Amino acid sequence: MKILILSDIHANWHALEAIMSNESYEYLIFLGDTVDFGPNPRDCTRFLMKSAYGQFRGVRGDHDHAMAYGSKCLCSNELKKLSQKTRDWGEGLLDSDEIGFFRTLPKSDRFVIGGLSFFISHCNGADGFSSDTDLDDISVRDHDRSNIRLHHDFIITGHSHKPFIKKAGGTTYLNPGSVGQPRDFNPRASYAVIEDGEATIKRTNYDIEKTVKELQGTPLPKKSVGKLISMLVVGGIVN
Repeated sequence: MKILILSDIHANWHALEAIMSNESYEYLIFLGDTVDFGPNPRDCTRFLMKSAYGQFRGVRGDHDHAMAYGSKCLCSNELKKLSQKTRDWGEGLLDSDEIGFFRTLPKSDRFVIGGLSFFISHCNGADGFSSDTDLDDISVRDHDRSNIRLHHDFIITGHSHKPFIKKAGGTTYLNPGSVGQPRDFNPRASYAVIEDGEATIKRTNYDIEKTVKELQGTPLPKKSVGKLISMLVVGGIVN
C-alpha cells in the first residue's frame, strides 16, 4: 500500500497541484494547516473535503483551528500578525461548510493502515497543538515521557515546515515538511510517501511564479505580500 502524507499546505494550490499530478496513492494522511499565508484557501480546503470521502485520515492544524474558532495560531509574533491578515482576508473566501470542515477534524488521531499503527497530530503536544520542542529534536527519553507512550510504528507530525525521518525504539518519527511554505531553505514543495512500510521524504518543483502573481492580486498590504513572496522564493524566513 502507498500512503501519501501532506502537511502545511497553507493555501498554496499550485504546490499542492504539483504533488498530486506527480503521485498516485491509495491512502492520504493530512497533518493540518490548510489555510493562511497563501492565495488559494478555498481550492485547498475543497480538495481536502473531497479527499475525506475516500481513504483519508486528517487532523486540524493550529491555523485551521484559528480559522474555525476565531482563536490565535501558534506562531512567532511576527508570523502571527502576518497569518492574521491573510486569515481575515481568506475567511471571506470560504463558506460556512468549508470553515465547518475544519471543526470536524480531530487534533490528533490513532489508527491502523495495512497492519501499521499510526499516531498523527499537527504538533507533538498533548493537545495536538502546543509543543515545547519540535519532534525532530525529540529523543527516545523525551518520547517515553510524552503523551504518546504507547508503541506505534509511525508517529507523524507537521508544524515545523522542516522534513525529517528518525527511527528510534521500533518507531519511525516523521515530518513530511510543508507543501506550500517550506522553511528549510529549499523552496520545492515537500511531502512524504510510505510504501511497503518504509517512509521517504520527497520534493517537487512547482510554478512559484503563479502563486506569487496571485498573492500580488490580493488586497493584502504590499508589505505583507512582499514578506510572503520572500518566504516562498527563499524557502524560509529571513529576518
